[in-house]
Amino acid sequence: MKNTVNNYSKDFLVSTADVAFFVNDVLAFTGTTSLNTSISVSMEDQEITGGKGNKTLYKFKYGRKLAPSIEMAQWNLAYIAANVGSTIFEGLKDVFVVAEPVTLTKGIGTLKREPVGKVFVEYSDGSTEEIAPAGSTITVGDADGKILATYQYSTNVKRVTVDAESTPFVGRLVMSADKHNNRKGKVGEVQIEVPSFQLNGTFDITLEASGNTTTKLEGDALAVDDDSCTDGSVYAYITEIPSEDSAVAVSDLAVTPSVITLAVNETKPLNVIGIRGGLYSNVSIDIAECEITSSDSSVASVENGIVTAVSTGTAYISVVHNDVEDVVKVIIS
Repeated sequence: MKNTVNNYSKDFLVSTADVAFFVNDVLAFTGTTSLNTSISVSMEDQEITGGKGNKTLYKFKYGRKLAPSIEMAQWNLAYIAANVGSTIFEGLKDVFVVAEPVTLTKGIGTLKREPVGKVFVEYSDGSTEEIAPAGSTITVGDADGKILATYQYSTNVKRVTVDAESTPFVGRLVMSADKHNNRKGKVGEVQIEVPSFQLNGTFDITLEASGNTTTKLEGDALAVDDDSCTDGSVYAYITEIPSEDSAVAVSDLAVTPSVITLAVNETKPLNVIGIRGGLYSNVSIDIAECEITSSDSSVASVENGIVTAVSTGTAYISVVHNDVEDVVKVIIS
């Protein structure tokens, strides 16, 4: 009977990517609360058909496009500024207080802030009146009661202007995602760098009763010359960065089966599980990465993780991985 051991491991990109956007080689913003990060690559084609049945003889491929898409859960004014091609203004600005509840005592009420200009007072019946304040104090008749006050006041703010003429910024987009392995856990990261990314300038600000406002940044990669001139015009670079040392260390091994009973000439494959402890799940370990020896190869030999019964007796198979050892007992009858 022939036994084989699956030594293949698989890599996966998990979750969303962190994002950085640079304009003129200056960091414009970062994003670490992504809900979705993706890159879409497409090509157009032209079919050449002919012959009996008008068969497709060839497809001419052209017009490759690359379109990144990012959706952020976090509110960041820089996302809007980059999308409309505007700088962020910081300084004094008149802003509104809308429908502030004010309690009147003998017609006198105190506002939370000092207004700039008139105060618009709304009564319980829905009617409104303009009142000239004295500092942060307003006088509305001479009775006790409650009103709603809407007014402007001056304070330091950050502001982005959405005008009719400016165009979205063009900059360098970097997306960094974690790469995991089904045997080792995290083994590195994958970075996608788009040297010239132009936002499309389209965005929605949706304020909902439930959930939170998200910001979507979409656009297209623009072709640029490669820095080394070896790749010609490029849209993006996809780079794998290994970091084997970031995988959680294995604290113990569990080799299965732990006891093997065989007849002469029979074989049995070994499987190795790494125990990481704590809150980390166990991982499969490639048998090729282990040092495997038999205490008596005349009784039981081992090669490529497969134990072969040679003669009657008892032997012990030692499996070592990164200085962690487990022993399997082999009984040959």
